[in-house]
Amino acid sequence: MSLFLPTLATVSSQPARQRIAAASFALAAILAGLLAVAGPARAQNGPLSLAVPATTPGGVRSADPGMADAEKAAAHQQYGEAIDRFDRVLATNPRNAQARFERAWALAQAGREDEAIAALQSMAQDFPELPEPHNNLALLYAKRGDLKRAEAELLIAIDVKPDFAVGYANLGDVYRRLAENAYRNALRRNPKDAGAAASLKQLQPVEAIQPPADGARGPGAAASKPATAPKP
Repeated sequence: MSLFLPTLATVSSQPARQRIAAASFALAAILAGLLAVAGPARAQNGPLSLAVPATTPGGVRSADPGMADAEKAAAHQQYGEAIDRFDRVLATNPRNAQARFERAWALAQAGREDEAIAALQSMAQDFPELPEPHNNLALLYAKRGDLKRAEAELLIAIDVKPDFAVGYANLGDVYRRLAENAYRNALRRNPKDAGAAASLKQLQPVEAIQPPADGARGPGAAASKPATAPKP
């Protein structure tokens, strides 16, 4: 699972409840199709990656003083220093969405996941038009095994931005993992359930999957420099 930062979305006029339900049914249908294929489907079980592209939405970057130094520290995996520098940027401009997003990324990379989650939750409240905070929250929840909460965040992300492709891809990964768990539970209760065993086998990879060249997706992909959020 991975994270992208596309442009701001214009929320569809269709009621949110209907759009979320439609997304759920569509992804359930996709999952059913995967189970029907002859060959084994790809499964993505993590560890989750926060790898993201280096480009910014619309090519716009924050020009606030200190951003370059903070990003440089993060790129060199000096996460403590990066967080301190992002804090200095935010002290003068608390609405700098790019700094807030990259600071949350640095917190996660530093192993301070509780703080990263709190930062992303706050960002989601302050920037309801952005799907990215919800996507990152989903990644962190899924990493902890909280797949239902990850699902909920991804549904919000694609509701905010209906063409948020990575959100659908990550939601598909969550549904796959939920399906694996369900089939395992079925087999624990009935080891002779051949249908559940066959479906579980289809969801499991035959061999390790190599991440793509850009590191954008794939289990265990190394985290790259965080993408930037829209300029406030």
